[in-house]
Amino acid sequence: MPYNYSSEVKLFMVFDILGDTIRTGPQLWCINRKRLEDVKNHIFDLLLIARILQKRLPNSLDFHKINDYILCHDLPEAITGDITKFEGVSKEEIERVTKIAIDYLADKFGEVLNLNEILYNYENKVDIESKVVHMIDKVHSASTFIKYQSEQDIDMDNPNIIKNLTEHPFVIQKRKEGKDLGDIFFEFHMMEVAISDEDCEKYLISKDTANEIVATIKGFANELYHQKQQKTLVKGKEDFPKEAMKYNRNKNF
Repeated sequence: MPYNYSSEVKLFMVFDILGDTIRTGPQLWCINRKRLEDVKNHIFDLLLIARILQKRLPNSLDFHKINDYILCHDLPEAITGDITKFEGVSKEEIERVTKIAIDYLADKFGEVLNLNEILYNYENKVDIESKVVHMIDKVHSASTFIKYQSEQDIDMDNPNIIKNLTEHPFVIQKRKEGKDLGDIFFEFHMMEVAISDEDCEKYLISKDTANEIVATIKGFANELYHQKQQKTLVKGKEDFPKEAMKYNRNKNF
């Protein structure tokens, strides 16, 4: 008897909702752009960062786990939406609705993917792989605003930006230092790219391994920021072979 793929298709379509779920941060900052990043874009970017850094990261890391964490870490947002504390939703409330979403997904699709284990382990940073994904996630959040800032000068005085953001002490201090929004997001999120001595004990890794992981992730982030400072980050198309961008088309098509 043929296998019934009903649950697999339904889970696939839950993931598809993330493609219509625009990430909240750029919206709250009133980024003026034709197309803002959605959660599926975010997931793909994290997968890509992890993949292109893989050869620089320790061989001891389990990339099957890393990929599972990346693929599923924001899946509850298909139900809850992308919530931030800056919208007046408390940490406790975010945790409450996220748990309901995780319980639903684990119950509904547990036979397809072990979502209870994947999402629980990620949320609680139970292993070094989940910690790595959390750090890459922070880098990507910074990279989004570094990219948008590189495309245009973002108006942080836009009156439609909520005061919880414009009056955040870190934002106020960095603006006094002459920082733009890309600078601010970079400095804010890079503070989370670290592995403490306590983390080393928790994850049973050496300090050398921890330093190797952090140096790799920071190296990638620092180069992104450097290219932003040099105003070269969004100029990649200038190097494309022009002969591959023009082609004959049958006019009778």
